[in-house]
Amino acid sequence: MRILLTNDDGVSAAGINILFDILSESHDVYMVAPLHERSACSNAITVRTTIPLREIARGKFAADAFTADCVNIGINGDILPDVDLVISGINHGPNLGDDIHFSGTVAGARSAVIFGKPGIAISLDCFEESDYFADAGNFLLSFIDNNIHDITTHRMFFNINYPDIPHDEIKGTKYTTLGRRSYCDTFRVTEGTDSTMLLEMEGTIQSDMSSGTDTCELRNGYISITPLLLDCTDKNYLQSSVQ
Repeated sequence: MRILLTNDDGVSAAGINILFDILSESHDVYMVAPLHERSACSNAITVRTTIPLREIARGKFAADAFTADCVNIGINGDILPDVDLVISGINHGPNLGDDIHFSGTVAGARSAVIFGKPGIAISLDCFEESDYFADAGNFLLSFIDNNIHDITTHRMFFNINYPDIPHDEIKGTKYTTLGRRSYCDTFRVTEGTDSTMLLEMEGTIQSDMSSGTDTCELRNGYISITPLLLDCTDKNYLQSSVQ
């Protein structure tokens, strides 16, 4: 299988490079990733300006662009062979619940589906260095091999969150729904003049801990797998309220 890797942590991040090595053992793997970190940029794309692209190693390209740009380039740029699957990650930090609307990592998998390819986003529940990127990568390799039919035949994408704990402490794998994430944001003025202020965002996140949600099951020590669709239409509203 030909696989395109991308991320939003940047082309030099540990997660994507460990995953590249693991998947390359049994698949034909290419990387197109942002030159710099592009966290929380969602599906932003570059328009009306050129995108610098450089091959930094065999099969690895760095684009001074957003994650969605990297997926678009990898699929439609006539630089790589036609790929079968796009994987975004391994992200440094979880992407749970409402995070999926901001996340560049999840946007990589979403963009794959937009451009006609299956996509998987995978994140590790750790913002710092971790000993478990390889464990997450090996899990993903097994997940791909065991679920290739579902991955390649449905117009959807998967969001996987892997616990930052030893393999023998993981309780199992659960398919989950999205939990709610309440962002309690505040802004602090760091500098200012009469007409301009510099604002720095601070705050906390409160997570829905209902059973069966990604926010809950990841915290309980399970690998969370959430199947996602592009269609955001509220079909219940259409059926119940629109005459």
